Parts: sequence; C-alpha cells; structure tokens
Amino acid sequence: MSSILYMIPCPISENATHTIPAYVKEIIHGIQHFIVERSKTARKFLKEIEHPISQNDLDVIEMDKHDPLYAQSVLKEWITKNIKVGIISEAGCPGIADPGAQLVSIAHQKNIKVVPLIGPSSIFLALMASGMNGQHFSFHGYLPHKNPALKNALKTIEKDIIKKQSAEIFIETPYRNLSIFKEIVQHVSGHIKLCIAGDITGNHEQIKTMSIKEWKKRTFPFKDKIPVIFILGL
Repeated sequence: MSSILYMIPCPISENATHTIPAYVKEIIHGIQHFIVERSKTARKFLKEIEHPISQNDLDVIEMDKHDPLYAQSVLKEWITKNIKVGIISEAGCPGIADPGAQLVSIAHQKNIKVVPLIGPSSIFLALMASGMNGQHFSFHGYLPHKNPALKNALKTIEKDIIKKQSAEIFIETPYRNLSIFKEIVQHVSGHIKLCIAGDITGNHEQIKTMSIKEWKKRTFPFKDKIPVIFILGL
C-alpha cells in the first residue's frame, strides 16, 4: 500500500452530514490518520458519520497556525510509512479559503497521490445560485476592515466588474457582516448587483441577488452568527 492524501470536505452548516456523499463517508471510514484545522470540529464530524474506529484510536493532528511546521513534519512521517491521510478543514473543502494547500504541496513534492473528495463549498454553491458570471470570477477572501482601504478595495472590484464582466466573491467574519453590507451599499454603484448567500445548506439558508439600488431599500437579512458569502457582479 502506498500513501494517499485525501482532501476531505465536511458540512458547512450544523446537522448537515447529509451533504457529504455516501462514497466519501465510506472512504473516510477507511482512514485513521487526519490533519485538521480544528480537532474538536473534526472529531465531531467523524463521530456524526459513524467512523468505525474509536475516537481514542484516531490520530487527529491540528494544523497549528502558530507552528505549521509541526503538521508538515507529521505528514512527512506518515507518508514515509505508506499511511493514508485525510485533511479536514473547519467547514467545507480544505484548500479553498481554508488551510491545507501547504500540506498538499508537500505531497506533490514527495510524489504522493492527492485525491480531492466531493462535498459542499459555500463559495461555489453561492456562485452557482447567484445568477452571476460563473465563467469569469475571482475570490478575494477578506476585504480590508477600515476605510479608506475598504472603500478603495470596493471601487477596484467595481472597476473589474465593469471591465471584465466578472463575478467578485468575498467573505467576512460573521459579526462584521452588517458593517460590510453598509459599506457596500454606500460605496458601490446602484446598478451593480449584490448576492448575499447565508447559512448555505442550513436551516436558515437564504440566497438573494438584487441591485445595490434595491438593497438600499432592504435590511440585512441575517443575524451576527450566520456565515455569509458576498458576490458583486452584473
């Protein structure tokens, strides 16, 4: 047996293990060694999908942001022993707006097979449902928190939308969602469209696309703790 690095998706909402395909759960059941963004979340997920190996016998190593070299050294050790390894992020797909890319890079350097597994990504699900350009889009991660940097970033994004006809995607910490929404409707032109997609796959899922002019007449649709994807486009 040779090592394989599996990129494992996990639910992006509470009580949503149904969003993980059955074949993915079957593969996970055959893995004992995991490198994860947060141990508590990963173990909860593994328990919910009824992993056949006891929690005490699972090897779960955190991708410590303060010492990322530790997780990398563990991965290098595991793959020399021909161990199958799974990477799990806090929510959604590892390596997409989440940690994991550096570990994948190591696997490629060591000529280890990398297998991405199908599962939910709030970024792509939001884009699919936005009605905006899925042929040409960019993901910006987090925008600057303070002006004038935030205002300048929004104006640059607007210019790209007009020039490239693109969809421009970004996220924010949930408690700042209302604040970024107010900045968007204040600084972005009224004809530009804004998609707000929140609690995707969850019980309170809402995905709505309207012009900035229309959004100015509405209140922000989510409370502080709901994760939201913002998309600007035409």
